[in-house]
Amino acid sequence: MSCGYCMQREYAGHRGGFGVAAVFLFIGLISLVMRNAGIQFFGLYAWGYWLFVPAFFIMIGSISQVSMDRRIRQDVASLIRQGGSRVYTIDEIAIEAGVRRHCVPRVLMDLRDLGLIAYTQDARTGEIAMGGQAVYQQAANFQPVVAQVIQKRYHFCMNCGQKLEEASGKKYCPNCGSLVP
Repeated sequence: MSCGYCMQREYAGHRGGFGVAAVFLFIGLISLVMRNAGIQFFGLYAWGYWLFVPAFFIMIGSISQVSMDRRIRQDVASLIRQGGSRVYTIDEIAIEAGVRRHCVPRVLMDLRDLGLIAYTQDARTGEIAMGGQAVYQQAANFQPVVAQVIQKRYHFCMNCGQKLEEASGKKYCPNCGSLVP
């Protein structure tokens, strides 16, 4: 068990850094092609290849974050396996797994999505009961929304969102002038 103040790791749970690194790599490659072809476009041929440096560091940081996320998921899953079917608070999981408190719900949801754990959360107390499956009940006053009814009653411009009159027969939006289907 680790104390919550010694090691509090951040859980990202996304792979956005790889996309940013890919953009930097792509622009760097374009600059090399432009440099070899002698094309002078906004000076990109002269400095664009330097974008490989931040792309490298962004890629290293993304790989590090993916590894950290995997270790956090493993730590939380093993903590829950050891505890069995008991009730936890978010603070207990955060302290024992060494994760920041605001990251715990996302880690739990990712573990549930992967099928590694099952839990329910009490909406009043915030306690998390392990081993239970969430039961979703339909509200007593539930009325399904019929998409065709909505489309027939209201029309909206696809570009600006302006509410259009149904039987006006206009082909263009009075607000932005775009073609109305």
